[in-house]
Amino acid sequence: MNLGQRIILVIALAIALFAVAGAANLLMLDRVDAGWFAYAPNTGATLSPSQTDSYFAVATDRSIIEQSAVWLLALATWAGASLWLLRTRPQGGPDE
Repeated sequence: MNLGQRIILVIALAIALFAVAGAANLLMLDRVDAGWFAYAPNTGATLSPSQTDSYFAVATDRSIIEQSAVWLLALATWAGASLWLLRTRPQGGPDE
């Protein structure tokens, strides 16, 4: 594989890891009980099953750490694969 092909592979890997990490973070923030809710048109009042629950995804300290861990894992995977793909190989030698 020549250098140009390896560079394209590194870029494609970055795009794929970005999509996977983004999807994983969206799944972590997806609330199970955030389905349909009733509202009264032209009043601004919403009727939710619980007054304490919010229908908006709230990022807690734990979820921020979990999301950061997903991005860090994706970045470490990309960096390791990139270093391996773009490493320089010795040119010539006594064994060749």
